[in-house]
Order: sequence, then C-alpha cells, then structure tokens
Amino acid sequence: MSHQRLVLLVAGDRLAGRFAKEGLEGFGYDVLMAWNVDEARVALQARRRIDVLVIDVKADDAASSLALARAARAADPGIRVIYTCGIPNRLPEREKVSGAPSLRTPYHPHQLVSVIGQITHRAEAHAA
Repeated sequence: MSHQRLVLLVAGDRLAGRFAKEGLEGFGYDVLMAWNVDEARVALQARRRIDVLVIDVKADDAASSLALARAARAADPGIRVIYTCGIPNRLPEREKVSGAPSLRTPYHPHQLVSVIGQITHRAEAHAA
C-alpha cells in the first residue's frame, strides 16, 4: 500500500516556489515548502516521511544546497533528490547524491512531476 508522496520543495524564489507548489498539489502531491537551506534542514529533521527533496542550487550558495542533499540522503537513504539550477551541467557530479537528476530552471510543474515519476519508478523497479 502506498501513501501520498510528500515533496519538500526548496524554492529559488517565492513566485517560482508558489507556482511549483500549486502545480505539484494539482498533480496530487503533498508539498512542504522551505524558502532556504536552514528551513529545509529543520523540515527534514522534523518530518520522517519526506519522499522527495527538490532543492534549488544557486551559484552563490551551491555548497550549502549540495551539502543539505547529501545530509538528507545520509539520514534517509530512500529519499529521492532532484536538483534545480539555472545551469545544471555546472553542478559538480562528485558533489551530488547518486541517482539525483537535475532540472533546469525555470521549469513548469509538469516537468517536475515527470522527473519525480521517473525517479520514483526507477527506485520502485530496483526494490522489486
């Protein structure tokens, strides 16, 4: 039996974050918003059922965002991570968690839903 997937969305800006949140909710996801790495860290520590972490990586604070994703994966090896970034090919692969795709910003919520579906399906296929 599956539960409603909970997405922790760490948005790059408020307008894009609200748009993405409303879009994800329209596709049936539960969404928890964090406006920065510190808020996301608190949410990850407080909630144990977060299925997907979507984190925007900004050039001026990339190290914090990448470190948060690594800490989230260390605490919960089953959490799926998606990076969003203006120039995703500049994210150093050695700093990313394994199996985590990157989505170029700006993106439409249906693109994010598609990526979540792909990584969820891939993870479920490996578990079977």
